[in-house]
Amino acid sequence: MNIFALKINNKLDDSVLTDLLGLIDKKKRDRLLKFVFWQDLHRSLLADLLVRKVIIETYCISNEEIEFGVNEFGKPYYKTLKDFHFNVSHSGDWIVCAIDNKPIGIDIEKISACINLGISENFFSNKEHDDLLSKIDPFDYFFTLWSLKESYIKYIGKGLSHPLNTFSMKLNNSKIYIESHNKILQDIYFKQYNIDKEYKMAICSLNPNMSNKVSILSINDVVNTFIASRIET
Repeated sequence: MNIFALKINNKLDDSVLTDLLGLIDKKKRDRLLKFVFWQDLHRSLLADLLVRKVIIETYCISNEEIEFGVNEFGKPYYKTLKDFHFNVSHSGDWIVCAIDNKPIGIDIEKISACINLGISENFFSNKEHDDLLSKIDPFDYFFTLWSLKESYIKYIGKGLSHPLNTFSMKLNNSKIYIESHNKILQDIYFKQYNIDKEYKMAICSLNPNMSNKVSILSINDVVNTFIASRIET
C-alpha cells in the first residue's frame, strides 16, 4: 500500500494547463472543461495525473499506454493491471490517492462548521446520529464519520447505490469497526490520517498492513513528470 497527497496551492499557467489537458482521455478532458471554477478543474485534472504518475513510475510504462475503465457504478480502474487497485479523493486544497494490490477506498473531507448536522438523520444510521449528538465537537465527529463511511463506499465500488445509513462505523479508542445488520464485518480494515488539521482523511482496505506513511507531493512534482517527458520526446 502506498498513499500520496497533493496540495493545490496555486493556479497552473494557462500554457501548462493546456499541455496537461492534452495528456488525459478526451471524454474526461471535455467534461473537465465544463467546470465553472478553476479549482474544480485543477482538482480533477491533477487527481488523474497523480494516478498516471504513480503508474508510470511503478511499472515503467508511458502515459500513452495507460487506459482507464470504470465499473457499472463509476469507480475507475486500470484495465491491464490485474493486481493494481487505486482510489482518489479530493476536497478543498487536497488531493489524495491510495494504491494497493487489493481493493481500496480513500476519502478526504474538509471540516466545515457551516454544515447542517440535521442531514446526519438521512445519511447516518440511528446509532451514528445519536453518537454525533452526544459529542463535544459534533462537527469534527461528523466529518470523521463521513470520511470513514465514504472510504468504505469507495472500497466496495458501488457508490451511493449502497446507502450510507445501512451500516454503522464504531470507533473504540484506536480501533475502527463497521457494523451491518447488527454484525461486525470481519477482515475489513480502516485507518485515519492527519495531514491537515482542517481535514479528515480515511482509508478502507482488505489489507491489514495499513501504511503509516503519506507521501506529500507538490504540484511541480506531478507536473514535471509530464512536462519533462514531453520535452525529452
